[in-house]
Amino acid sequence: MGRTGTIYGGKKNEQFDDQSEAIKAFETLFLDKTGNKWSDRGTFKKLPNKFYPLEIDYGNHDIQKVFDNVNANKRSNLPKLVQDLICFIFDIESMEKALLSFEIDLTKMPLGRLSRNQLNKGYQVLTELQTLITNDATNKTAIIDASNRFYTLIPHNFNRGKPIILDKIDLIQSKTEMIDNLLEIEKAYSMLKETNDQKNEHSIDDYYKKLKCSLQPVDHNSEEFHRIEQYMTNTYAPHQRKYTLKLKELFKTTREGERENFQKWQSTENRQLLWHGSRKTNFAGILSQGLRIAPPEAPAVC
Repeated sequence: MGRTGTIYGGKKNEQFDDQSEAIKAFETLFLDKTGNKWSDRGTFKKLPNKFYPLEIDYGNHDIQKVFDNVNANKRSNLPKLVQDLICFIFDIESMEKALLSFEIDLTKMPLGRLSRNQLNKGYQVLTELQTLITNDATNKTAIIDASNRFYTLIPHNFNRGKPIILDKIDLIQSKTEMIDNLLEIEKAYSMLKETNDQKNEHSIDDYYKKLKCSLQPVDHNSEEFHRIEQYMTNTYAPHQRKYTLKLKELFKTTREGERENFQKWQSTENRQLLWHGSRKTNFAGILSQGLRIAPPEAPAVC
């Protein structure tokens, strides 16, 4: 037990003669530290200046580089460019760097160890903070308490510095976007954890199937490639003119079931292009599930 976001805490080891005595001692300690009975943990209520149990997934997540230790006798059936893209999308090192960029405490929240349920609870606290800031900004005590609850749910690494009080709308928006990204990373990592039933299948082919979409490289000499390249050249901002952009590869994709879903609009002539930029750690979630609206728990910030 200890303060979330630091390495400082404490532990207590004791020996007991029987199981019931040990359980009783634990329940007494739990009540003392959290203000909640162990028997009531299903309806746990966070109390000021008391500990809060983190919901941790203790599954087997000893995953190294995604494609390490692949049987040398297995060969991928995918084009080389698609193989490279799959490795790019499921790069664990990039996922870890993304967590660090959000100042996440990797000792308490390593890849795959915090549940989606806990992240959604983080959304709920941010919504509460948004309401407090909008309607009762002078209630500093309530804002500080809610900020502490957020950092308990989503452990941050402050070293020995003080946590930032989430008392401004732009901070709420920033943390909301952070959880958006964490949920996408969680989705990608959960796909890595799924067991491959096809023992003779190359890992890259397995992860490709989990995306549930087709990925087809576009020929560099095609009209399609040149058109997208021209869009890119014509639209990047003036302040970016200090460097040049190069379109290395282009892929077109169709998600499973999408053709059928859009069939009734097949004859519609009014069509628009949608451009969506995102971190590469979000690609697995977007390709497999599409672009999704925010869940009801998330604050409605602009």
